[in-house]
Amino acid sequence: MLDSGSLLSVPLWQLGSVHDQQAFDQLVRQCAASPACGRSYRPAADLAAILARLNAHPAQVVLPGPGGQHRAVAITAVAFLSFVSDYLGETQTAVQLPAILHALAQGQWSRVIARLGLTTASLSGGPTALQAVTIECSDAWAAMNPARVSQQGPSAFAPLVTAQAERLRALCSAWPHDPGVSGTVRSGVPVVFLNGTADLTDPPANVAGAVATMPNALLVSVPGTGHWILNNAASPGCLLAATTAFIQAGRPARPTPGSPCPIPGALKLQARRILLPSASVTGRTSATTGVSRAIPRTRAEARGQFSTPCKRCTDAKSPGQQPP
Repeated sequence: MLDSGSLLSVPLWQLGSVHDQQAFDQLVRQCAASPACGRSYRPAADLAAILARLNAHPAQVVLPGPGGQHRAVAITAVAFLSFVSDYLGETQTAVQLPAILHALAQGQWSRVIARLGLTTASLSGGPTALQAVTIECSDAWAAMNPARVSQQGPSAFAPLVTAQAERLRALCSAWPHDPGVSGTVRSGVPVVFLNGTADLTDPPANVAGAVATMPNALLVSVPGTGHWILNNAASPGCLLAATTAFIQAGRPARPTPGSPCPIPGALKLQARRILLPSASVTGRTSATTGVSRAIPRTRAEARGQFSTPCKRCTDAKSPGQQPP
């Protein structure tokens, strides 16, 4: 059972700009389909406006720190894209982005920073894990070529991934490493690939070709969920039972197409606090007050504001293929 995995032939980090853009486009569509969100927010237009301003002049903000110390910080377009990408990575935080982008497009940086509880501690990425560096510099799937990022198609996140690729190239030029894992996995061992459609890093497309070289593979796409489905879902519903049965039996049970599978991690853009209009159509409602109410203070607070619709697991196994 591989929860949120990808094939070794997929250049995972190289495709970051593509996957980020796909996740953002999905969020835009979900917002447009939600009456409350669609009336109040235009996330694509807001993101474009914010990036245009940051490319011209980085935003100067002040972040609170320990002991009452404050620090002035310049937010560049690349730094902001990293923030957006991070929020897109979890369904619980992705749904906050329409309100956040709307507020920032209006220049309300201080209010958003205070509401999200951002501090100088948010700037620290922590120590560098040398094991991770060795893997990223050695394995073929982790390779990144800055020149190829823009060739993968238009993406607002291309500057971010290009910067990440340039950093990795500089790091790997100084870090000793040998050729690592590469190639195509060929196996008849039963395996279940569990991938969320909202997963930035390991979307279902990253394992779509598994059945060609792993004939006993079963591909299950879980709508609306992000990375590490079984770990992050408060109650993974039928997926946990199916996983347990697979481990005990040694082979996957083919799910009935269209059978209901409640996935608490699959969230809809319908929470009132996230989607309350920040201003009325006529502009009579205070935008400042509205945005302040719309943005939760923490990710934990956001998780408690969503209903849990019953989602369906999608069996993506090749037509006509029989389970082992």
